[in-house]
Amino acid sequence: MKDAELFAFDVHGVFITRILDDPEVLGGYRLLRRLREMGKKVAVIASGSNWSTREYTLRLNKLGFDFDMDEVWPAARIAALHLANIFGSARCLVLGEEGLRVELERHGHRVVRDWREADAVVVGHDRSITFEKFTEAIRAVNSGAYFLAVNKVRWYYMPGEGPILSPGAIVAAVEFQTRREAVVVGKPSPIHFTTVLNHNNVKPEKAVMVGDDVEADMFPARSLGMRTILVTGVDRGDTQTYPRKLVDLEVTQVDDIVALLD
Repeated sequence: MKDAELFAFDVHGVFITRILDDPEVLGGYRLLRRLREMGKKVAVIASGSNWSTREYTLRLNKLGFDFDMDEVWPAARIAALHLANIFGSARCLVLGEEGLRVELERHGHRVVRDWREADAVVVGHDRSITFEKFTEAIRAVNSGAYFLAVNKVRWYYMPGEGPILSPGAIVAAVEFQTRREAVVVGKPSPIHFTTVLNHNNVKPEKAVMVGDDVEADMFPARSLGMRTILVTGVDRGDTQTYPRKLVDLEVTQVDDIVALLD
C-alpha cells in the first residue's frame, strides 16, 4: 500500500457509524494525518445524495476530519457533473432533498416542478417522498426525460435501530413503473470512481479504496483495478460473503491501516 498515490474512503462504517444525524466517530484521524505526512492524495467517495458537497465537507470538518471541498465527492456532485457533460445546463425534476437541489444549481442546472419542463429526472435519497413526487417523475420519464439515479444503494442500516429506506428503493419504484432503467452515477457505479480518479490524475492501480460494503465499495473499485481494504468492525445488519479476489486486506477499524504504511 505504500506506493499508492490516492487513498479513497467511504464514510459511513469507516469514519462514522450513521448516515444521518448524531454520528459516532469510529476513527480515521491518525490515518489521515499519516497519509498527509506521506504526501498521499485522499478522497471521500460517499454515496450521499441529500447533502451538497459544501454541506458534506462542513459536516466532516465539524467532526474533526480535515477535508477540503476538492477532496469530498458525494454522489450528488457526480450527478451534477454528469448532467453538465451531457446537457451543459439541464432542467431537472428532482426526487431528493435540498442538498441535491443546491448541488445541481451550483453546477448550472435548474430545478423545475412541472414534469413537462424536465430534461432530466434526478432521483436521490428523499425522506419526504410522496405519491405526487413519484407521479411527476414517472410522467417525465415516460415522456422521454433522461433518467438519472444519483445512487442506487440497496441497503442503509442504522446500528442499534435497523434498516431504513434507501435511494435504491426509490429508484427501483420508478424503474418498475416506467420500464426504464436509470443511469446510475453514484456508488456502486464505476462512474463515481473514475470521476474521482480522473480529477486526481491517478491510475486505478495506484489507488486504494477503503470501505465497509463489498457490493458498493469493493466490487466497483476492483473492477477498475483499484486495490481494496474492507473495514469490518461495524454492525451492518447483514452478512457479507465475497470472492477473496475482491478484497486485498480486511481491518477491524480504519486506523489499523496506519501499521501497513510504516
